[in-house]
Amino acid sequence: MIASTLVYLNKKQEEVARITFDDQDVPGWCIKSKAEPGFKRKFAAKGEACAVWLREFDPETGKLRPKSQRKEILEHQLSA
Repeated sequence: MIASTLVYLNKKQEEVARITFDDQDVPGWCIKSKAEPGFKRKFAAKGEACAVWLREFDPETGKLRPKSQRKEILEHQLSA
């Protein structure tokens, strides 16, 4: 399988995360954030991993957003 890697950069053009395909253990797409190395969830689809990145991570720092902010973003997405 040919898999691509999606790299996320902040406004300073610094890499904050990558979405890559990992075929070890259970194959799937994973988010590798430099600020959250302990984030270990895998996703069946690349788009699903991208949606979680956009909803749950701060794009400037690569850190997980506070739960209240994640909930607010999800509610906004559902109402749109």
